[in-house]
Amino acid sequence: MKKLMLCMAVFILIMSFTAKIYATTEDSSLLSEAETQMQEEASTQIDCEAIVVKVGDVKEIETGSITDTIQEVTIEILDGAYEAEEFTTNYVLSYDMEGKIKAYELEVGDKVSVQLIEDEKGDVTATVQNVIRDGYIFIMFGLFLLSILLIGGKQGIKAIVGLLITILAVYFVLIKGIYLGYDAVLMTIVTSAIIIVLTFIIIGGFSKKILTAALGTLGGVISSGIVAVIFSHLAKLSGGCEDAIQLSMNINTVNFNFRDLIFAGIVISALGACMDVGMSIASSLDEIKNKTKDISWKELFKSGMNIGKDVIGTMTNTLILAYVGGALTLILLFLACDMGLTEILNKETISEEIISAIAGSMGVVFTVPITAIIYAILNRRKTVYKTISENKVEGNRSLKL
Repeated sequence: MKKLMLCMAVFILIMSFTAKIYATTEDSSLLSEAETQMQEEASTQIDCEAIVVKVGDVKEIETGSITDTIQEVTIEILDGAYEAEEFTTNYVLSYDMEGKIKAYELEVGDKVSVQLIEDEKGDVTATVQNVIRDGYIFIMFGLFLLSILLIGGKQGIKAIVGLLITILAVYFVLIKGIYLGYDAVLMTIVTSAIIIVLTFIIIGGFSKKILTAALGTLGGVISSGIVAVIFSHLAKLSGGCEDAIQLSMNINTVNFNFRDLIFAGIVISALGACMDVGMSIASSLDEIKNKTKDISWKELFKSGMNIGKDVIGTMTNTLILAYVGGALTLILLFLACDMGLTEILNKETISEEIISAIAGSMGVVFTVPITAIIYAILNRRKTVYKTISENKVEGNRSLKL
């Protein structure tokens, strides 16, 4: 409990310091926010939430050469100036012009986000923008936390605290920091350090094992970042994917360095896997050390490497498969355009994903020897425990060789 309280206190101090930094930056953007607010007040568009109270038939309507699949629904506004009023509108189910991709049909009781447009005559038109899904996400997250508690017990509580610290650090330090214009590389390093240090302290307190896991993880993450920077430069990756283009078009207050964002994405993606490997190696070696007091540092290092060989196979597959899953639709798109393998690999979006996957996996690989050698060095002295005499009532003696 003391470790949890200490870590939470440190994290609160970090968050408070971060908030002060952000406050000075946000003050400079008050003018643009005020202008935006004035534009919103002058606009006739009102965004609000509504609930579906009636659903009609699904039908197709033609607009020129485009055929849309629509569903007639009646909605009741839940907030704002038009609260409790009902509107009948068409919910467009088709995502593409050919109607091959269709959304789920709405049902009575579904909550949706709605845009109300009031014309000069005072007539109001309602348009269903999206289905409100955050409630289901929070329920799923709650079930996830409950599963951790039921299966992990007391250790599960530590895992939840570490998870919450990770989420808060990623959002308030990494994402917020980059969004407000701070250097992406610096924010990534700071975020990684916060997550590594506090998470490991919560899990195991202050010990050689935790120090080894933290340093090994940091070494692996830095290695992946260095590899990413080198090969991103050699491959001339600009970071200009579709998401980056959309971001640059929709924000004028910050000029993002999209090459640094590649580094940030790779390091944060590899961080969890490197932490897993670092802790696994350090814990295994610590158990070996406790069971075999007179083991040499060379034997410890060899044991760490042997353990790491088994871990590497699964963890590298995990990262590679995660990146492939994220780019699966895009790969299929290029194949549908009759592109060969070489053409696909030369696409910057695909090249970026591949380099990210390989760099992250290399970080996992490098974590193994770094963690093993650090633990071996920190425990290079042997400890031989003497047998306790029958006349001794208490106490164990040890002799450091």
